[in-house]
Amino acid sequence: MSELQVCCLTVGAGSYVVDIRRIEEILPAPGLTVVPGAPAFIEGIVRLRGDVIPVVDARKRLGVTSNAVKGRAKLVVCRVGRRRVGLLVDAVTHVLRVAEDDVRPAPVAAAPGVRPFVLGVCGDAKALKLLLDVKALVAHEGAKEEGQDALARK
Repeated sequence: MSELQVCCLTVGAGSYVVDIRRIEEILPAPGLTVVPGAPAFIEGIVRLRGDVIPVVDARKRLGVTSNAVKGRAKLVVCRVGRRRVGLLVDAVTHVLRVAEDDVRPAPVAAAPGVRPFVLGVCGDAKALKLLLDVKALVAHEGAKEEGQDALARK
């Protein structure tokens, strides 16, 4: 049986997980530079080891309010293709091993024409966690018309 390692995150009151193979590093939330005209879910940009990376506010993207304790917010730096992107989350709690067979499809579909942010569900009945699709979180809804995604804007 194959296992999947996931990083457990808190965003608002929700428990989410991201495939650990997507994550490069986890840092305290840094100061950000706002980019005028960026999609609303792009909180800003940050310079990290010589690279400038966009930062997506997972709370805004998922439509939830913050439950962050001051100083606990984290920047989860993920790899999406050849690009790096930061996800701003309320907390990172732990790493969990999940049997791939225990990951169930997401029960709720997104609106027509909108890519869902959740790939699946895992965990026990008392503590279900939603498996986030990082690629969908950073994609811009207007990308089809514009021929680009939120990460391509520089």
